Amino acid sequence: MILPALLLLLLVAAPLARGQSPPPAPDPPDPEVVLGSGQRLRLFPAGDVFPVYAADLHRVGNAAIVHFYTHSGVADSSEIRFALKAGGRFGFLRIEPATPGGRSWQVSVEAGFNAQFDSLNKADAVGWDGNYGVTVTTASSSPLSLKLGILHRSAHVGDEYAERTGRLRIDYTRAELALGAAWRLPRGLRAYGEGGYAHYQLTEEQRPWRVQGGLEWESARTVWKGRLAWYAAADLSATEERGWRLDRGVQAGVLTRSSGRTWRVGVEYYKGRPPLGEFFQDTEAHFSLGLWMDL
Repeated sequence: MILPALLLLLLVAAPLARGQSPPPAPDPPDPEVVLGSGQRLRLFPAGDVFPVYAADLHRVGNAAIVHFYTHSGVADSSEIRFALKAGGRFGFLRIEPATPGGRSWQVSVEAGFNAQFDSLNKADAVGWDGNYGVTVTTASSSPLSLKLGILHRSAHVGDEYAERTGRLRIDYTRAELALGAAWRLPRGLRAYGEGGYAHYQLTEEQRPWRVQGGLEWESARTVWKGRLAWYAAADLSATEERGWRLDRGVQAGVLTRSSGRTWRVGVEYYKGRPPLGEFFQDTEAHFSLGLWMDL
């Protein structure tokens, strides 16, 4: 437990310490081509025109999180686990409008690794998921933004956990088509909804449909002399393969942005299906302390 806690403290301190350092040299501009219409084609842009869902426990991203479970649904696992995520939505091409406020389009590659370790059982790897896909997103000065994604998830049981418990992999694999929409609302609010249909699955217990929705709020930068902002987010989701039981999560803390990245330090409460696909039929509840970084 000590090593994960030190790692989390280091990751939390790193982005915040930047406020006391001399400003870094500005990043070079992204490679771009200006068309005759005035539109600009930018290669490898930072960030996305359709931000990720902050309180979505299952999304791809970078994070270091300590979970404290009030209900542990995964058999033979302890009440304290450490989660690591690596990856994100990597912008490949952005088409920017010729006029201010026009519609932007972005094509991104989504890829990531999500693992969980049992802190009270020799830090055994409980399991890990691999994710990859392609997303197309669009936004403008209007409140509405949209996302279309072709996404793949492959889940695995950790070797140490399997050896200790005898738990075999069920080959949870899901390839889906996802469509999402988000609305900017007054006072720093954002609402979103998303649906997904799996066109490829491996296990008999899986079902194709899932739905998701949520609400997010972000304040003006009033914390630490304007370096940070408060945020809060709630996410609700349900899947056909779990009989449409409601999975719910809330997250709150402070955030800052730098070079197209968003850093969040916060607390979280979640009750629902675990973030590891192999255990999708279980239900767990936990409080968490974490650092999240979105590309």
